[in-house]
Amino acid sequence: MLKTEMKNHLEKAQKEGKVVLFEEELNYVRKEELSEVNIVVGNSAERFSDLYMELANKETDEVVKENVDVTFLKEEVQYLEKNIDVYLYVETKTFEVIAVDSMSIEVDSVFGTYEILCGLKSPKKKDKEIRAFMEEHLVGDETYYHLMFNGNDGVWDVNFSLEKVNGFHKNMEIGEALKLAYIFLFSLQESLSA
Repeated sequence: MLKTEMKNHLEKAQKEGKVVLFEEELNYVRKEELSEVNIVVGNSAERFSDLYMELANKETDEVVKENVDVTFLKEEVQYLEKNIDVYLYVETKTFEVIAVDSMSIEVDSVFGTYEILCGLKSPKKKDKEIRAFMEEHLVGDETYYHLMFNGNDGVWDVNFSLEKVNGFHKNMEIGEALKLAYIFLFSLQESLSA
């Protein structure tokens, strides 16, 4: 599935001009021998060029600020800890590659952990593979993820601790935290496609 989504993404983007990928994605493109025409390695703002972000209240889901400017990606992720009553909601067509429509980042009000929430389009039968990936790639002794298959929408409701992903630190920019979550889910899709 990942190979098909990446191929579709490359074809669309190449028609529009240059293709911006993260280094990890470029490595995958090379491994799968997909077209490398006009590909450049970019940062989060470039890769998520059509990004839509909003800040919303965690209790009510009421939008606090919509159409958040891309400069917000430069804020430290600690912003969410300092403003613990809000979460960041993010959409971009780039997420199609990893079979996700949107994701949210928040700091859990009780445990103070940085959490990613998203809906992952993957068959219910992939349960064991998804759980095995999470347990192998989230560092720590305890379970730092929650999965529930939503039969109505046909997606997995996924919640995992971003802090348990290798490379996370509280001083990183929000754009880098988004990239980290994206690459984690990209690696998950790669493992499910193997």
